[in-house]
Amino acid sequence: MSGDFDSGRKIYLNKKSLKEAIDIFKQYLSGKKLKTEIISTCSAVGRITAEEHVANRSAPHFYASAMDGFAVKSQETEEANERNPVKLKISRDALEVNTGSPIPEDFDAVIKIENVEFVEDEFIKIYESVSPWNNLRSIGESILKGEQVVTSHTRLNAAQTGALLEAGITEVEVFQKPFLKILPTGDEIVPPEKEPEIGEIVEFNSQMISSRAEEVGAQVEIADICPDDPELLRDELKKAAAGTDMVATIAGSSAGSRDHMVEVLAEMGEVKIHGVDIMPGKPLLLGDVDGTPIIGLPGYPLSCLLDVNLFLEPALKQLQGEISYSEKTEKAVLKRKVSSSPGRDEFLRVNLKLEGDDYAAVPRRRGASSMKSLTQADGYLKISAEKEGLTAGDIGEVRLLKDRKKLEDGLVLVGSNDPALEKLKNYLAGREQGIDLKLQSRGSQAGIHSLLRGEADLAAAHLIDSDSGRYNIPYLEQVSDKELLLITLALREQGFIFRKDSDLSGIDNIEDLAKTDLRFINRQRGAGTRVLLDYKLDQKGISGQNIESYTREEYTHAAVAQAVSVEKADITLGIRAAAEAFDLEFKPVLQERFELIYPASSENDWRFEMLIEAVKSEEFNSILQGMKGYNSEKTGEERTFLSSERGD
Repeated sequence: MSGDFDSGRKIYLNKKSLKEAIDIFKQYLSGKKLKTEIISTCSAVGRITAEEHVANRSAPHFYASAMDGFAVKSQETEEANERNPVKLKISRDALEVNTGSPIPEDFDAVIKIENVEFVEDEFIKIYESVSPWNNLRSIGESILKGEQVVTSHTRLNAAQTGALLEAGITEVEVFQKPFLKILPTGDEIVPPEKEPEIGEIVEFNSQMISSRAEEVGAQVEIADICPDDPELLRDELKKAAAGTDMVATIAGSSAGSRDHMVEVLAEMGEVKIHGVDIMPGKPLLLGDVDGTPIIGLPGYPLSCLLDVNLFLEPALKQLQGEISYSEKTEKAVLKRKVSSSPGRDEFLRVNLKLEGDDYAAVPRRRGASSMKSLTQADGYLKISAEKEGLTAGDIGEVRLLKDRKKLEDGLVLVGSNDPALEKLKNYLAGREQGIDLKLQSRGSQAGIHSLLRGEADLAAAHLIDSDSGRYNIPYLEQVSDKELLLITLALREQGFIFRKDSDLSGIDNIEDLAKTDLRFINRQRGAGTRVLLDYKLDQKGISGQNIESYTREEYTHAAVAQAVSVEKADITLGIRAAAEAFDLEFKPVLQERFELIYPASSENDWRFEMLIEAVKSEEFNSILQGMKGYNSEKTGEERTFLSSERGD
């Protein structure tokens, strides 16, 4: 028992570095006696062998023909050649055989069926000799009795189970699947089937953990949600630890006032690790109750999943005898500086952009709770605890979340946010040669600069020029020295978004926002919508500071519409599609050009050819026409920006 826990101190006990934590837990688990069982070889794919298995019989156990033809006595063919064919009598000198047929005694070779000529009814002619044992499978050619088929600690695949059956091994001894009990905790969490109220959070971590555990071979049971009550937690943890090989608790492992799990574990057993110097995933708890390993996972989904990857999955593999396993990784170069806090290993979500035979890593926005960001990431880039970040040109290792085919067939798109891009992503994914369009919503200006740095394959932008009223090319003239191609995705409506019960009398134009005390919510600097707002205000000589809460920002159209929907703001500027999604009112202000921008040098890349073909297709055009606020009249229209157009 661990007797040094002070429930009044909310600190991390026994905090370790990532390497220390992995080593401590691995060493602890190595002392656990692994259970084995005998199962049918037919159901053993994916299971891990507990012992070496040797062949009970040879395969094949007789001399067999390796192809269709005629079995012959090789010495009777020695004189055969093109000028002097040898004539053999069927059923006496030559016996017809099929692939796999046993070869009769005294016959020692097979002539291919295509190398014989039938003459009369009972004879064949051959025009070349055959050597002894030609086109025969020898006894034990596949495996000899007593030879090793598989070693211990082998995760069996389909080919290996086939080899075992061929060798007469119909049952195998394997390590038992570890039994994992998952215990979600928290007063605020509710099951996914319940519509959450204000303050409630949908509990989906347990299902994600269960799926990952089953993928590596564990049996899983998910307990009911346990409230943040020390007595109840104590009872549930005791029940969970009895008769299981490992318990994974969710939440309650941090240092908050309602995080009781570390206190409960210290009272019931032993706290081996509380806190790991990583980000995300710091609030990890590792311990023991009555000999059962306990892993306390953070409640934030991304922190939870990273700790599952770093600790739970390797532990479950170790508990079923898997000794050697490796992560899928890829080297990638950074195109811009990324800062990080020294003293902890950071795992940064990234997309990977193919550059010839190499990859560039494109960081996504940080945060421990954004599940959508994780689903769109290609992997984690590790920044070592010894560093304060990485600089442009540094090469890092990325732990892959997707298979390499997805990486090779993907395109990284950075820039403005729009639902039409998601429709395009879905359309491309369904094509015969699917393309993974990796979307990063950072705003039009950020997208263009990512493209010019080589981080993005293409950018999405709708930047209006304050002098000419033209879109995108005037901005490119300021920043780009590369030849670029632009293709219009759609013309779309921008306008005011507000609740249907709002009184917006007197607000007809953007400049009218400065005449009211309505709470406004803005888009981030560099976003095309923000540029549009500032352009319209500048035309009238109005400062943004005259608009209530002008400095409050969000990164997407959906985020600002959501804020209006839940009454955290009264009005915003955005696209009609966002208003429709949240059942809000929309008052159009203008129609703008929304374009994709990419290097002219990529024009003949098959991925871009497919992208352009998709944008111009009748099917995608039909999709756009079904979305409110979009005009496909100019969809597919192409423009060229030449570096010579840049003004110096």
